Amino acid sequence: MTKRHLFVSFLLIAASYISAAAMHTEATANPTSVDFSWSSVDGAVYYDIYNGEDFIVRLPSEEQSYTVKNLPSSTAFGFAIAARTEDNSTLDASFVDITTTCWDGVYRWVNETDDDNGGKMKAYTVRVETGNDSKVGQFYTLYMIRDDGSELRIFPLFDFSDSASGDWIDYDDEGNAGTAYRVNAELFNTSPFNPGKWRMDKVVIDYDSTSAYIQTSVLGMVFDTVTTYTFFIEDGCRKMSLMTDGSGVVKSFLFDNPNPDAGDAFVLTRMDEEV
Repeated sequence: MTKRHLFVSFLLIAASYISAAAMHTEATANPTSVDFSWSSVDGAVYYDIYNGEDFIVRLPSEEQSYTVKNLPSSTAFGFAIAARTEDNSTLDASFVDITTTCWDGVYRWVNETDDDNGGKMKAYTVRVETGNDSKVGQFYTLYMIRDDGSELRIFPLFDFSDSASGDWIDYDDEGNAGTAYRVNAELFNTSPFNPGKWRMDKVVIDYDSTSAYIQTSVLGMVFDTVTTYTFFIEDGCRKMSLMTDGSGVVKSFLFDNPNPDAGDAFVLTRMDEEV
C-alpha cells in the first residue's frame, strides 16, 4: 500500500467513527490551478487541504473555498479536504481526483483602430503548445502565425541546451532564432532604425508566464528589453497578455496597444473561446 493510500485510509477511518455524513466538495480544474468549494461540517474548527500526502493549507471554519495554485498543466492530482476539531480530530473528509487543463491553443489580438504601425500590426496570432524539458521542467512554446499561415517559434528562441543562446546574433542572420527575432521585432519597432545585433540575456519561466530578456545593439549603444507572456482566465476565456518594455530611448520606439481603454499590454484571446 502506498503512502497516499495509507493517508487516505487514515482519514476515512477517522471520519467513519465521528461523522456519518460525507462532505460535499466541488472542484474546477484550470490550466495551473484548481478551485475548491465544500459544504460545512458541524463542529469543524479547521479545514485542512492536502495534495496527496503533502499538506497545503489550514483554513478557519468560516472559509469553505480555496484555490490551489502553481500546478503543472495536464497533470493528474489527488486532493483531500479534512474537517477537523480544535484538537485535530477528523470529523469528515472529502477526496478529489482531478486533472489540470492546459493553455494550449491559438490566441489572437485584433487591432480595432487605424493605428497599425504602417500596416504591420493589424492583428497578432500565436499558437501555444506545452513542452517539457529535463532542465527547466514544463514550459510553453509560442509560435507566431504569419499572414501566409506559416509559423515562427518566438519562444523559446533557442533550445535550452543550445550553448550559443547567449551569443550576439547579427540582425540579418537567417537562422531559425535570427529570423524569428527579426520578423517579430519588426512588427513592434516604430523607429527607422534596426538593431545591428542582439543577444538573449536570460529567460524566466513561471507557471503562468514566461519572460525573455534581450539586449540589442543600435548605433553602438546597448539597450535592454523584456517581453513577458502571461496566461490568465477572464470571463471564462483563456487569454494571453503580451507586454514588452525597454530601457532608455528604445521604450519610445515600441508599438503600444492602440485599442481604446486596453492598457499597454496586448491581450490575445484563445480563438475557440472568443465571445
